[in-house]
Amino acid sequence: MLLQPKICQTSRGCAHKPRTWLLQNNSQQQPAPSWLPFAPWAFVLLWSAGYGVAKLSLEYTTPLNLLALRFIFTALILGVAVMLMRIRLPGWQIIKINIIVATFIHVLHFGMVYVGLALGASAGVIALFAASQPILVELAASLFRRKPPHLVLMLGLVMGMVGAVWVIVARDEFEGQALLGALMGFGAVVGLSIGTAYERRHKPGGHPLGNYLVQYLYAAAVSVPLALLVEGVQIDPDPNLIMAVSYLVIGNAITGVFLLLTMVRHGALSKVTSVMFLVPGLGALIAWLVVGEAMPPAAWPGIMLAAAGVLLVLYGGRLTGQRSAKSSI
Repeated sequence: MLLQPKICQTSRGCAHKPRTWLLQNNSQQQPAPSWLPFAPWAFVLLWSAGYGVAKLSLEYTTPLNLLALRFIFTALILGVAVMLMRIRLPGWQIIKINIIVATFIHVLHFGMVYVGLALGASAGVIALFAASQPILVELAASLFRRKPPHLVLMLGLVMGMVGAVWVIVARDEFEGQALLGALMGFGAVVGLSIGTAYERRHKPGGHPLGNYLVQYLYAAAVSVPLALLVEGVQIDPDPNLIMAVSYLVIGNAITGVFLLLTMVRHGALSKVTSVMFLVPGLGALIAWLVVGEAMPPAAWPGIMLAAAGVLLVLYGGRLTGQRSAKSSI
């Protein structure tokens, strides 16, 4: 016997209508867009450009102020999108996961990137460290699995670090605040890698946009008081700053997140790591175009060595039968 749904017979209708904006199912599979094969390349381009644009922004504001601006405006835009799409926000257990993820990926990562740039580290050096993310993510995964990292992974990491030191020396950034800024860049990618590994391991449920909104709200709640306490309000409302922050929010955060979520939804996220070796070169080129930051010829062998280390980890695992950095955690 089939149970028939109850239908309200009163003239006033049902007293308890379902709140569809809370219960909307956003998990229906959509066909892959035709531009999906180009998404990893677009994502890496947007990511690489962020370093030079951030360097430009810091000519008109301070690092923690820039961090707060990024999180505030991104949270506002995501909040509007979540309301318009009627996306249900995650529960407390998932919120706790998102807070940990946001601490590493957003607050620590971008905070250390911006402080490192403000201390004098070049955008090219910061981008060089960022390219080592697939290596560090796989290293973090090995630690989470309580298994020793493979020899190929360690060799790739050594190649990346030697390449980074090469570039730092070639750019004469091994003294004073510039060296500290470069170390901040390395710390930033470590934070990003830990946050990425943690998020993949715990796989928070719910709609991705809802999770990202929680992350950016938390990041804004942390960064705004920190900026006010440490730096005060130091913002020069120059058109260059407005354009730069607009890019960091719309191009780097919003569009980047859209591409990332699309690739996650259609199983193409692993292709991003396969082109991460392009980040140092692209980052250096865009920094030269945006802020006139030239990379000396003597530094390019170091960039190529670091890129080779990333390629070794990404594809060397196929030859050894080990899991590569493209695998899930």
